[in-house]
Amino acid sequence: MKKLLHVLFVLVLLIGLNVSEGNTASAVQAKQVLRIGFDYIPVDLDPASSTDSSTTTVIKGIFEGLVRLNDAGEAVPGIAKSWTVSKDGKTYTFSLRPSAKWSNQQQVKASDFEYAWKQALAPQSMNSYAFKMFIIANAENYHKGKLKESSKVGVKALNNDTLQVTLNEKTSHFPQLLAESIYMPINAQVAKADKNWAYNIKTMVTNGPFKLQQWDENSIHLIKNPNYYAAQEIRFSEVHLLRPKAGTPSPTMAYLNNEVDWVGAKDELIDKASLNSVFPQELYALPYASTYYYQFNLSKAPFKNLKIRKALAMAANRESIGYGTPAYGFIPRSIRGSKLNFRSEIIDTRYFKEDVIQAKKLLQEGLKEEGLTQLPSFSIIINEGHEEIAEAVINSWNKNLGITVGFEVQPWEDLLDNRLKLNYTMAKAAWAADYNDPSTFLDYFTSWSSDNDSGWSSALYDSYIKQARLTLDTSERNKLYAKAEKMLIDQMVILPLYYFYADVLHKPNIKKVSVEYDGSISFSRGYLI
Repeated sequence: MKKLLHVLFVLVLLIGLNVSEGNTASAVQAKQVLRIGFDYIPVDLDPASSTDSSTTTVIKGIFEGLVRLNDAGEAVPGIAKSWTVSKDGKTYTFSLRPSAKWSNQQQVKASDFEYAWKQALAPQSMNSYAFKMFIIANAENYHKGKLKESSKVGVKALNNDTLQVTLNEKTSHFPQLLAESIYMPINAQVAKADKNWAYNIKTMVTNGPFKLQQWDENSIHLIKNPNYYAAQEIRFSEVHLLRPKAGTPSPTMAYLNNEVDWVGAKDELIDKASLNSVFPQELYALPYASTYYYQFNLSKAPFKNLKIRKALAMAANRESIGYGTPAYGFIPRSIRGSKLNFRSEIIDTRYFKEDVIQAKKLLQEGLKEEGLTQLPSFSIIINEGHEEIAEAVINSWNKNLGITVGFEVQPWEDLLDNRLKLNYTMAKAAWAADYNDPSTFLDYFTSWSSDNDSGWSSALYDSYIKQARLTLDTSERNKLYAKAEKMLIDQMVILPLYYFYADVLHKPNIKKVSVEYDGSISFSRGYLI
């Protein structure tokens, strides 16, 4: 409430003073300076250790991997100018740009990639995202200490300009993975000389479109990197990443004070209700790749019965939840498809819709099949902070189906443990993308997935995923993923509730700056008009 009153006070003050931003906007446009509000400033900028969206935002501005993703989420040449793939689809040979330079003028070498990747995989690294590299031959065994020789990991610099990567098996989404932070290079010479290189601006040698000019606990100032191979494509001369000033309680307030031009992403909450009427042209809801759902336990009654599962899915009022965008599938809107994003190409409401009349009919049929006259009471296991959502869903079931459901709040670790042990009837769940491809969601429910806590598996579903992994044609691959998702929802393995989005405030003159699938902010090809 105090924050809301503070916001409204500033709005009244701005309106009362009739503040004009004309002169400031003109100056900013001329200099092409972007100011982004952050909750906190990262202290470690090693690409391999990035675990939050704020750090990833910075890293993607100052480093670049073999590829980068274009506006459609497709892998396009980055530091690698081209690559070839062997007939069996397992060996990639990348040709690096001779013009690719580090910010200290040194050439970016294939050995920098080899060193960075093997450092990320080293057993002592304790890297939480090392699994993204396990498709590389021997990477998993090396990371887990089962293989001692790093030379046997499937990445090798053949010369300064050529990197060869060998995979365990043909993997169609491998080029997409190469845009991830963990696959970015580090300057091997600098990193070997100082193990703390990623904590100090003096040793932060980078190869991306921007480089560090200033870095302290309150701000990061980036300037355009003149050594970047595509410097002519970079419009911003400077990007400032700023914590709120003393006396300013939040990045949102910093925006209202005209101290920043953009605020909001995955990790920043904005009071949308109080700001929408004042900034209707500056408030946006931008999706990122995460889905919130309830998980049925299909291994025991009553949710062995498909009709009962469908009844609950159709009777849940998603609008009453008050978060995100109503979900009727599993793959969220910001995951790439064959041309656009997967969700715009495969409309999820074709799977099912909310339908109370049909839900009542299915519930009665399902109960009859189970020899029941009413649905036994059960509880949804959730973790702290998710009570409001549970209450909204339970109220809609009570209203629409006349059933009684409770919820049980458990510590996060206990919730995960009970799900994996199938010690639940229904459980709160959410899944976020590890990379920009439908497989990062659909792999979850394969029979070989260690994450699959549903009590369900299907040989046909598995076959769709295996075929897609081997299919390089994007259109054909997405058809297979669509079949897999349709099967998942037709069987109502999960009860999808909503897709996440980030509330963002930004000046209307900002172009080509966006929220990435992982919630980070992409600004390298942005500009001001």
